[in-house]
Amino acid sequence: MAILAAGGIYKHKNMLTGGHLISALAAAYTYDEVFIHTNFSSDETTLTSWLKESLRQNGVTYSSSRSVSEPYGEMDEHGFTVNSNVYDTFNQKDKYLNSIEQVILTTDIGERDFRYILNFARRNHLKIIIFSCGEYLPRNVDVADIITLEESGIPNYHLYADTIKNILADRGIISRKHAADRNIPETAVKRTGRTVMQLFVLAAVIVLVFTGGFKLLEYISSDRALFEADISWNQEVMHDDCDTVKTCAALGDEYLEELKSYVDLQDEPYIFFENRTRTTFINYEISDFNITGSEKVNPLPFGKEEMFTEMWDAFRYVFPRRYIRDINEYRLFSDGEGNTAAYVSIRGDGTVLAMDVRDNTHKATQYRNLIHEFGHIYSLPIEDFDESCSSTDISCAKEGSVINNHRERFWSQYDEHWHENSEKSTLQVEGFYNNNVTDFYVPYQATNVKEDYAITFMKFITEKIPANSSQLRDVKVQSMYEDAELVALRVDILKSFVQFEKERAT
Repeated sequence: MAILAAGGIYKHKNMLTGGHLISALAAAYTYDEVFIHTNFSSDETTLTSWLKESLRQNGVTYSSSRSVSEPYGEMDEHGFTVNSNVYDTFNQKDKYLNSIEQVILTTDIGERDFRYILNFARRNHLKIIIFSCGEYLPRNVDVADIITLEESGIPNYHLYADTIKNILADRGIISRKHAADRNIPETAVKRTGRTVMQLFVLAAVIVLVFTGGFKLLEYISSDRALFEADISWNQEVMHDDCDTVKTCAALGDEYLEELKSYVDLQDEPYIFFENRTRTTFINYEISDFNITGSEKVNPLPFGKEEMFTEMWDAFRYVFPRRYIRDINEYRLFSDGEGNTAAYVSIRGDGTVLAMDVRDNTHKATQYRNLIHEFGHIYSLPIEDFDESCSSTDISCAKEGSVINNHRERFWSQYDEHWHENSEKSTLQVEGFYNNNVTDFYVPYQATNVKEDYAITFMKFITEKIPANSSQLRDVKVQSMYEDAELVALRVDILKSFVQFEKERAT
């Protein structure tokens, strides 16, 4: 059996930490070949050379990893920056993967890379175990496969060497006995005279080979603003089926659980990313929530038309009509899989709902996208913007509007230059996300205030409240439980999804 361990690399005081350490720990207790997937920094060549040699001497094959032109991540007790760890560099066609039977993952690597590796393991029926320090919550993962070491959101894997070792041994992945004289990759050198902890510490404690240390980014300094939600669980909610925030939150969770018998909203398919020119296929006229006409601009690339009009049927069934009455056009388009999955265009003369035909064939993904776009419609009613503006530009949002309140509460700590990033380069947006990684679930959420709200809203609807977290991305979700109207709306949406699925099943 060969093992693949995938984990991040972070500088912390005078050592390196992160999930990459587990590869060295595993190699210390098995004679099986251990490969590591991580992102080495080509910007910090001296440090990278030390790390590679340390891993090799501990029996880890590092040629399975990639190098990126970014410094290593940095962390302290307050937070961390992702830097090199955010890039997705996993290549499922690498030959070494043919020998892998066991995959060990940590949640301190980029979420997209994490999903690629997880999907690869599932397709090939490999054994999986995941260790997490709460950096993010992986979707669609069996409870038995994930071990939460702590929920701080900081990759403190070096603090849990014994715990990780015992869990791996309990599951038969490694032995409890030190693997003396194991093969060292690319050499015949034997490791002798090292204790168990020396093997682990050698990989963990690498003195940084430069003077002066490094300056942590401003966002993890002690001056960083603290955010909290103030939920009144006994607050009255105007709803026929529940009467307080507490009872309505619980009822929504019950519908969420019932919906799993039809579709698990956390399920996520493998995505093949491709770039195509955005092409409109069909524009539908909407009147009184019904399709009343159509303009066929280009032939559909696949499937029957009814397959895609059903998305409109689901949308108008699930979401309260008082919020969607301004939609006068439903559009089918595509710009290739993995790009713009859907969008809304909200103007004074009506609203367009557009769905990418390639990105919405998977039901759970389709439902999440519909919820996301409804989140835009809910938070961006045209009357909440200055009449001098013809669109929902954030600079035109009125005081007291939903989106302006969200901006003032959760974006005031950023320079206004970062409040709208849709026209910035990918590197700029990734840099902003990396420097504020615990503020957002995914990089796209950092695009602007509007996308931040829509993704937060989608999380609010599709998951239970992240009650025991102080990370800003989770506090945003928690804050939605402060609003009795939103709590009631969550119940209605999830109940409607359940009813819609029941009707489709009959």
